[in-house]
Amino acid sequence: MPLRILQSASFSHANIWLVMLVSLCVNIAQAGGEEPAEGLRDLPAVGATSVPQVASLRRLPLVAIEADCRRNSFFSSSLRSPNETPLFGGPEITAQLVGPRILGPAASCQNLPPLMPPPSSPGFMRSLGRHGVASPVSPSVASSHAPPPWDQMPTAAELRGGVMVVNPSQHDGRSHNSQFSSGDFTPDPFYGYDAWDSHGELDVYGGKKLNKIQRPALEWGLPFYLNGLIPRSGTALGDTNLIQPKFLVYGDFRTAMAQNKNVGNEETIWASRLNLEFDFWLTSTERFHMFWGPLDQRNQFTNVTVDGGDANFNNFFDGWDERTDTMYFEGDLGYLIGGFRGDYAKFDMPFAVGLIPLLFQNGIWIEDAFVGAAVTIPARNSPRWDWSNFDTTLFIGVDEITNNPVFNGDNQAANLVGFTTFIERRGGYIEAGYAFVDDGENQGRSFHSLGLSYTRRYLNLLSNSMRVLANTGQSGPRDQRSADGVLLLMENSFLTKNPYNVIPYANFFAGYGTPRPAARLQGPLKNTGINFESDLLTGFPLLDDTGNNTYGAAFGVDLLGSSFEQQLILEFAALQVFDDPASRVAAGDQYAVGARYQKPLNNSILFRADVMHGWLENSNNISGGRIELRKKF
Repeated sequence: MPLRILQSASFSHANIWLVMLVSLCVNIAQAGGEEPAEGLRDLPAVGATSVPQVASLRRLPLVAIEADCRRNSFFSSSLRSPNETPLFGGPEITAQLVGPRILGPAASCQNLPPLMPPPSSPGFMRSLGRHGVASPVSPSVASSHAPPPWDQMPTAAELRGGVMVVNPSQHDGRSHNSQFSSGDFTPDPFYGYDAWDSHGELDVYGGKKLNKIQRPALEWGLPFYLNGLIPRSGTALGDTNLIQPKFLVYGDFRTAMAQNKNVGNEETIWASRLNLEFDFWLTSTERFHMFWGPLDQRNQFTNVTVDGGDANFNNFFDGWDERTDTMYFEGDLGYLIGGFRGDYAKFDMPFAVGLIPLLFQNGIWIEDAFVGAAVTIPARNSPRWDWSNFDTTLFIGVDEITNNPVFNGDNQAANLVGFTTFIERRGGYIEAGYAFVDDGENQGRSFHSLGLSYTRRYLNLLSNSMRVLANTGQSGPRDQRSADGVLLLMENSFLTKNPYNVIPYANFFAGYGTPRPAARLQGPLKNTGINFESDLLTGFPLLDDTGNNTYGAAFGVDLLGSSFEQQLILEFAALQVFDDPASRVAAGDQYAVGARYQKPLNNSILFRADVMHGWLENSNNISGGRIELRKKF
């Protein structure tokens, strides 16, 4: 019987080969009927003074060690930490590499018949021959774990002088023996007329397979979520903030064809956009990130349009567009300071600096990328206020603030400073934010922006969000102010018997004056319904999304497939106007019906189709239909 190998943090190659050689020799000796070496024969076991080696033990197959050659990293040798163990040193040994099990069977173990397949393993097993040479036996017939029947106990000759010791049963002195009753035990399972499927039981664990996924277009350094060994980390940022460089390029390509009838014109358009994400990770918390859209410029996308029988190719290739692209560095100040000092992080404080994208309050209040910085104080709690969790983010923007209606499309005219907080309290979620948008040209367009929302579920029937968007502080006559108003939003989704597959919703809004987001390209009603949302590609028609002296609602149902393999949204939207027509964008009341269908064609290609028709009072009606393919990489 092979020697027991103790677990060790470091085990040399020579020791591994020596153990393999000893195990192999012992197996050959046992196969030839020879006795094991002295000292390896009679190991103590539970319940017996000595237990012999049983010659009929099932041999375990050789265990192959797979080396993943895809592992690599930048600066692998120059940034080695002196506190690390060798990367390619011997692994931690938890089981022998060859031969039968390390320990001999105790007296309470039953030997399996020849050619018996091994017990099911929770790890991944290959499909071919994963059940062994023969099929697994049914439960209670023979098991490598169940105690043996008394008629199969070892004989005196098999014990070779060993004495079986049965420990007397012991129990608490305050308890006493009771009469046996068959009702004390659950009856054995009844399988009816169906035979027990041993393969199916093993497949619960051993029959799993990896799903096909789409890998990033480029993986340099540590691959993105793969199994296997992790390369040696560097310590340039400290022993407690280890460097594990990786560079990823991923994104998607969207191409869509649409027939649009907007208020101004009717055209057929085929437009495309390419979204590229460049991700360079230094550590688990520090990275450089850049987004680049080479096929769009100033929110115009490369397209072919057919208008009045004439086809035109519109080229919007660009090298860099600070209005739509991003480039920033983000990290955690606590880990950077901890690595510099040589101790572990005392606090968490993530931050970002550069041309940073920010999204707050579901994008209704802020959804923009601007030049600036942001820092967050995360994961705090307050027993006094009964806040189980809250975080606070401070931000400042000095350029590329998007607020077209207020600053006439000039992204360099405004500066921005503010804060936002997210609070969990008694089953509800509170979001509150304040920002001051400063007019850098001193034309009286500066304003204060406030966003407030509360979300929770009621009676396991309704999920509700109440939101308020308010602007104030602009100077000049009220009818000439471009950001001076209040928008009230109510978002509701209802729980049904199929809460994950059938989701009815009803969203309401009422806007007074000219409510504006603090920084956002589209209007604040984008998330109210699909009839208020543009596709940001083909110029798909939509209802007025400004909330400027209007009120209305969107009613719809979101239908998801049983396996979430497809989605269908049906919606009706209505918008009513009030106050002076000269003070609002919408000329009159508006109504629309719309539908959206999405389905993945495979693991990387998504198909989407949209259709809508709108009736506009005091204006031409609008309609549109589009199909889109999106390829992920």
